[in-house]
Amino acid sequence: MNYLIKHSKKLLSLVLVLALITSCKDYQDLDVEPVDTGDADFSSYVAVGNSLTAGFQSNALYEDAQEYSFPNLLARQLQIENFEQPLIGNPGIGDPGRIELTSLENSTTQYNTNQGQPINTGIGQPYNNLGVPGIKVDAYLNAPDNNPFYPLIVNEGNPQSPLPNIHAAVEALQPTVVSFWLGNNDILTYVTSGGLRQFTNPSNFQTQYVSAITQIQNLESDPTVITANIPSVASIPFATTVGPQFQAQIEGNEQVPGLVVQKTFYQENQQIGASENREPAGLIEKVNLDDPSQALILLTARDYLPYIGVSANPQAPSYDEAAVTAILNYWRGYIVNAGVATEQEVANYSQSDIEDTMTQITIGQYEQTFGPAEAQTFAANYDGFNFDEPFGLSGQNPFPNQFVLGTNEISITNTVTGIFNSVIASQGDVQFDVNSFFDQVIQDGQYTDPNSNVTLQPTIGSLFSLDGIHPSNRAHAALTNELIETLNSATNGDIDKINIAKIPEGIPVAN
Repeated sequence: MNYLIKHSKKLLSLVLVLALITSCKDYQDLDVEPVDTGDADFSSYVAVGNSLTAGFQSNALYEDAQEYSFPNLLARQLQIENFEQPLIGNPGIGDPGRIELTSLENSTTQYNTNQGQPINTGIGQPYNNLGVPGIKVDAYLNAPDNNPFYPLIVNEGNPQSPLPNIHAAVEALQPTVVSFWLGNNDILTYVTSGGLRQFTNPSNFQTQYVSAITQIQNLESDPTVITANIPSVASIPFATTVGPQFQAQIEGNEQVPGLVVQKTFYQENQQIGASENREPAGLIEKVNLDDPSQALILLTARDYLPYIGVSANPQAPSYDEAAVTAILNYWRGYIVNAGVATEQEVANYSQSDIEDTMTQITIGQYEQTFGPAEAQTFAANYDGFNFDEPFGLSGQNPFPNQFVLGTNEISITNTVTGIFNSVIASQGDVQFDVNSFFDQVIQDGQYTDPNSNVTLQPTIGSLFSLDGIHPSNRAHAALTNELIETLNSATNGDIDKINIAKIPEGIPVAN
């Protein structure tokens, strides 16, 4: 999952935070009795994956969370000695840093921009936990560019012998069992960008995934391969927290019929589905803002929700100079990211300059999608941007698409995730259905550990860490228990499950 995702400073839904800060005992020592692993040989275990496998939490990779990554917890239950992880000293590595709780009273947070340092480099072998935050499926056989975690995790275990890819590290260890949980970022980059960044082409995904699993199965150690699938976007608070809160805020306000959102142009695609979209903006009505099949307002939208209805016209009742500046600065950044102007150039743009530039960018996007002939007709009838209109309530001053997934984008996300999961289900020796686990938690509204009666809600601060995407310590324990149940069933084993009450909640608190 993408480790560069930015979050705002306040978290709105940490209702359980007082309970979460209550300290618990650390996980207990291993039992001395041998583990019955049934038909499988679990003497050597390697975990391949992204941030979910690495133990990334609250927007950072740090030791206190890595200790409770599901691969490390599974290795403990299997009594595997020397399961090595690329540990990072607290507060870890993240961009801009780890999210930490600063106030119990109003649940405010901040980024700790200090960066931790690697702890156990140069151990003379690759690490057993090869979860690399931010990577996609193709990175297993092809080292990605500009990923700060990749060289640390793949090569710092034995820096004297740099490796060309993750598979070379797996091959060097010759494991008897491999868990493989990749594919999330191949769709999550699309989700977390509000549909602006492209997902992996499904045909390419299939080729890359099958190739990776085939290479692992061809190792001399003949490992048992566990493949894990991709949870639905509707299961992560990053996508589901803000919409219902915003709807509750505007309920009863007749002047706010809903949210007018900028759209992304695209055409019908036989493989992906979803009806074509030729409108530059569209209204999401109030009744749909908390419906995860109709609209998902992302956690990154929260800083801009207070500006809904603000006009750049000084004579308008809603005019607020600071809010207008924030809105215009957002669109300045949009123009820079589109490659139309530099930061220095756009800093001098007037309101009119920004309006004209955004209008031309939108026309250009339409032309790229439908061709010059249709774009000419579109341009002749397009009203363009006008920041004197109320922000988020007008097609001329829409809420940015980056912060919202609309109906078509949700449909695309679900379709692509389904295609990816079909590929994953066809590979490996044991299939771990993470998607069904999270779907069941959402359906039940909670997860209860039968060993301890500990209950976790699918919210930030409970099942999820403070970034709203990555599982908490106890969620990793719950996942480990689900995986153990899957393994016991598939291999006739009798691996003990974890008592989740003995796992600390792990909410980082600012000093």
